[in-house]
Amino acid sequence: MTSDLEKQGRTADQSVDRRSVMKFGAAAAGAVALASCAKENPGRETREGGGKGGPYDVAVIGAGYAGITAARDLAAKGWRVVVLEARPRIGGRTFTSEFLGRKIELGGSSVHWVQPHVFAEMQRYGFGFHEVPLYDLDASYIMTSDGKVHDVAPAAFDALYNDAFNKFGANSRTLFPQPYAPFTNPDVLKGDGVSAAAHIATLGLDPLQKAALNAELVLYAGAPTEAFSYTSFVKLLALASWDSYTFTDSEKHWHIANGGTAALAKAILDDSKADVQLGTVVKEVEQNAKGVTLRTADGQTVEARAAVFTLPTKVYPDIVFKPGLSAAKRAFIDNAEMCDGATMYMRVKKNLGNTFTFCDDPNPLNAIQTEEFNDDIGTILKATLGRQSLIDMNDHDAVTAELRKIHPGVEVTDTAPYNWVKDPFSKQAWPSYKAGWFQKYKDMATAEDRLFFAGAATADGWHSYIDGAVESGIRACREVTQKLAKEDATNG
Repeated sequence: MTSDLEKQGRTADQSVDRRSVMKFGAAAAGAVALASCAKENPGRETREGGGKGGPYDVAVIGAGYAGITAARDLAAKGWRVVVLEARPRIGGRTFTSEFLGRKIELGGSSVHWVQPHVFAEMQRYGFGFHEVPLYDLDASYIMTSDGKVHDVAPAAFDALYNDAFNKFGANSRTLFPQPYAPFTNPDVLKGDGVSAAAHIATLGLDPLQKAALNAELVLYAGAPTEAFSYTSFVKLLALASWDSYTFTDSEKHWHIANGGTAALAKAILDDSKADVQLGTVVKEVEQNAKGVTLRTADGQTVEARAAVFTLPTKVYPDIVFKPGLSAAKRAFIDNAEMCDGATMYMRVKKNLGNTFTFCDDPNPLNAIQTEEFNDDIGTILKATLGRQSLIDMNDHDAVTAELRKIHPGVEVTDTAPYNWVKDPFSKQAWPSYKAGWFQKYKDMATAEDRLFFAGAATADGWHSYIDGAVESGIRACREVTQKLAKEDATNG
């Protein structure tokens, strides 16, 4: 079995022991892929998109969904654009790979028609939805924090979880009457310091309700819920029309058909006239009254009138900014986010049917969802971990032991993990805000003269999703265009 992860790793490190890759399957290959990311210049590829070389009007740093959206839209307005991406691929924290001949999503995956920006991109390029199992469960389980597993009939599982979820977000419409203007109600600012755990404690939930709800929230937090902003999660519910069923449908039920997130990202970038450089690690940024100079790890210098940064928040300290970023932005970078999350797929020999499990913290596999099941393949499961540091995902025996707590005696034949925290160009999984820091996200989004900032963490809307990244790229294009057009009008 040779996965896309293995192929990516092989190009970067020919010395990998093939027997170890075969022994652990995609798990070892995932570790190899991470090693490939650590190379400063893993086989640069360059695409001349019509930018006609430098100096450019705009340099976009990062080719995740925020970056490629900004690049496409800026180039469409006639600006000369170059995209600098550290990885040897586009997509950022989305990552479509292959597992046992199937497309899998190791990063951002779920999309929905209530997410307007990504849905518009799917419509633009002709992508439909791929459905994964979620409803009509054959079995469902809740693991409480003490490790005890409760076999809960699916109807009862739905009832207890939905009741808990609805209580948690009962005031979502009041707090967020306009979800894309999240501070319309000043009570959001007052409540931002309240943690998700503190709010749960006020709801009078029974132990199974509390365990299921807390497991879900740990996933979004990427941390214990004592640290997680309660209001930031309620905003996501409000974005799903204040409806718990729609929210659940949006987060776990639908992927992008016909190639997944990678195919949609490629379609967006292919529609752009921007130049693209992969394997290009920006190390230093210097701006003055006339423009921005970017210096890369391999000694390249790129000149532009403006730059758009679309990096995961925890990566910014790896870049030297001259002059330095604002105190408010540095504070956000140092304190606001905390996501310790990861994703993995597992194949077991037995056909378990359509199952779903919530595992409360500190059990590491917080949500385990059947992706495919039949008597030929057995079962392919997707596990989402809020706290990857609780388990070594490349330890086959440790992963098997955790899964056997829920499904006794199962044989795990293959695994495919991806650890976003150990990816040097991510250092965190999906965006999440600590209690008290949700209200500061606009500090990260605020332009600093010729430097502009995008990325899902800066979005007004779906900040933990692809949709938020696309939204932020659209905003960045608007802000850059306003500045450059004003300069041209003044100088013209």
